[in-house]
Amino acid sequence: VSGSPPTASLSSLMELENCVSNMSLAHEIVVNRDFCFKPRNPSTDSLEGRVTEIVHRAFWDSLQEQLNSDPPNYSHAVLLLQEVKTMLQSLLLPAHVRLRSQLDEVLDMDLIGQEVDHGALDLHRLAEFVINTMASLCAPVRDPEVRALRDLKEPVELLREIFRVLGLMKTDMVNFTIQSLRPHLMQQAIQYERAKFQQILDKQPGEKGFHFQCEWKKWPL
Repeated sequence: VSGSPPTASLSSLMELENCVSNMSLAHEIVVNRDFCFKPRNPSTDSLEGRVTEIVHRAFWDSLQEQLNSDPPNYSHAVLLLQEVKTMLQSLLLPAHVRLRSQLDEVLDMDLIGQEVDHGALDLHRLAEFVINTMASLCAPVRDPEVRALRDLKEPVELLREIFRVLGLMKTDMVNFTIQSLRPHLMQQAIQYERAKFQQILDKQPGEKGFHFQCEWKKWPL
């Protein structure tokens, strides 16, 4: 309609939202020394929590049924081992050359596939290696939870707990990285926020841009 204000495309709106989100996150990291990510656990009283619980229970029940079959069906278990390997690799630092090599050797998915075909897969042996690797990578705060894994003998429960603790370890790694980057971010904060803010202004011309400019001046730096 003639005279109507121009409407932003969905892609430009998403780009703007992402820009604002990144700037807000960086700002929060700089000004809040206690900032950290926490594992997301929806309340069991919420719809999301109930659906999540149902889906997870169905998955682990299916795995239990596969492992109890005669002969055991390891298709889901092999996929989980691949995911465990990927999660462990994400926790490795560049200096972990030997550990990375051990991961590739022990969790060799081609070899594991051959062991499955010949009925020679030893889940407990692989789980023991995974737990030992987790123990060498985890933060001290996770030591008790990793040690507790050694007491679990039932494969499904063990795999479920391995995934839970690995998730916590990934969150620990993210928070450690944030703490390590904070001094650098503090040095670059003003330049970074000005650059991001200019991107927002470029996408919000006229009165909206002026409003954003006024809000920028209120931000504590």
